[in-house]
Amino acid sequence: MAEFEYDPVTRQRLIESWLPLVQEANSEYGWGYTARELEEFILEYAADLGQADNVALARAIVWSRQAHFQQRR
Repeated sequence: MAEFEYDPVTRQRLIESWLPLVQEANSEYGWGYTARELEEFILEYAADLGQADNVALARAIVWSRQAHFQQRR
C-alpha cells in the first residue's frame, strides 16, 4: 500500500472524520477490510472524499473507489 504524506494532526482528523462512513460501508457490503486497510483507504481517497458536499455523494465516492482499492489488495 502507498504511504501518505500527511502531518499527524491532519492524518488523525481525516481518519476520525471518515472512518464511521467507511466502516459502515465495509460492514454493509462485506468488503472485509482490516482497520489498517480502512485507514489507508481514507488517506488515499481523502481528496476525493473532501469534495463531497453531502453524505450520499460521500457514499458514492466510497463505493466507486472501493473497486480500485480492492484490485490493489
